[in-house]
Amino acid sequence: MADPGGPSRGGHERAVGTSEWVYRSLLRAYPRGLREEYGEEMARCFRDLCRERLEVGGGLGLAALWAHILTELLCTALKERSTTLDRNTYRSVVGVALATAFILLLPLLAAPAWSLADFVVAGALIFGTGLTYVLVARKAGKIAYRAAVGVALAAALLLVWINLAVGVIGSEDDPANLMYVGVLFVGIVGAIVSRLRPDGMARALLATALAQASVAGIALLFGLGSEQSRPAEILGVSGLFVALFVGSALLFRHAGRERTATGPEG
Repeated sequence: MADPGGPSRGGHERAVGTSEWVYRSLLRAYPRGLREEYGEEMARCFRDLCRERLEVGGGLGLAALWAHILTELLCTALKERSTTLDRNTYRSVVGVALATAFILLLPLLAAPAWSLADFVVAGALIFGTGLTYVLVARKAGKIAYRAAVGVALAAALLLVWINLAVGVIGSEDDPANLMYVGVLFVGIVGAIVSRLRPDGMARALLATALAQASVAGIALLFGLGSEQSRPAEILGVSGLFVALFVGSALLFRHAGRERTATGPEG
């Protein structure tokens, strides 16, 4: 007589094997010495925990375990490497990659209706944004400058993400949303022209905010996307991005004043 739990047990073992492989890969975030001393023991404990959670709670139990383990693992690894990430570009890239993998694991464990292309695009956007932040802000000593870069990049990421997912003007397939490419173009050109100097970046972000508001004005004036998006929705979403870009501009201006007051850093 066949074991009725056979197929389920086989599925559990595959889930345990996959989880252990991912966990071992993430252990590379730890320093080599710590990983060599405790890595195998940590992997064995994690494997036993996976089996236990699957037996008790099934897939939801495993997902809950991952949510806890990943948060703890990421925080510990970044804490261990915090003194070297700022000085080593390679390790900074590793940190961004690990953060990207952690973020993408959340929708993966929740089993959403995402295709492989969705994960690739999302991963590219998150990794690209994180890497840009590292390269631009890692040499800046001022907190205001780092915060300004973070707010600007977060706003750009959200703008692209929303347009790809649902669209701001009408649906995601409405060609009117291509106007937001111009908004990002204004910000990119402004950053290049200003050479990332605080005062120039402040002006660039104000111009980006103006471009964002102009797109909303054009959409409302010509009734674009009126079948799917109400005017209040377009105004609300556009107002949020205008506020983010203006906020970033103010932070850049504050960073510029701090730099003027203290003198250029050597």
